[in-house]
Amino acid sequence: MNRPKIIINCAMSLDGKIASATGKQVRISSEEDMARVYQLRNKVDAVLVGINTVINDDPKLTVKERYVSCLNQPIRIVLDPQNKTPETALIVSDKAKTIIVVDENTTISKTYRENVTVLPFPTNNGVFNLRELGEKLCDLGITSLLVEGGGTVIWNFITNHLVDDLYVYVGSLIIGGKQTPTMAMGNGFKHSQDFIKLQHIDTKSVGDGLLLHYQLKK
Repeated sequence: MNRPKIIINCAMSLDGKIASATGKQVRISSEEDMARVYQLRNKVDAVLVGINTVINDDPKLTVKERYVSCLNQPIRIVLDPQNKTPETALIVSDKAKTIIVVDENTTISKTYRENVTVLPFPTNNGVFNLRELGEKLCDLGITSLLVEGGGTVIWNFITNHLVDDLYVYVGSLIIGGKQTPTMAMGNGFKHSQDFIKLQHIDTKSVGDGLLLHYQLKK
């Protein structure tokens, strides 16, 4: 089955948290790492997040021109089964094209700008089949995909083994909290034989943090 090259990128605190204890976005990346993220976005065809990230953080998911030599705004993709993306969300601004993937049985009641495409797609109990969705994105000409969150979306891509490269920036801070979001927010594995095994590729010092590069073991 065809699919785009899939890169996961996220930033977490030293204790593995990706947001505050209330679930709100916090700045973890250094300025140097933010430059890396913008340059990474600039290289891919599309950037993907889940609807919870849109609602909680209201990200733009665009590239800031000052960080790149030749600007490329990737398509922004939202996994949004129930079409909860607000018409005023930054991710549907006219700065780039946006695809909102909704359950094929969801009634579309919102009106977006012309740069926004609502893509009906089948779900199983509200969950998209990411392998089939990857094939659809390939049909739309998307050959490289950057997944930026949140934790449940990242978990689903990893557990479906739909990852070519995994980049994790570890910031020099501790957030704490038993229920604070982490980069993998699924049900977790009870048995060691089910754990997702990774191959370490590289570690770099970036700003005041560390950038870890992994790939999934075959």
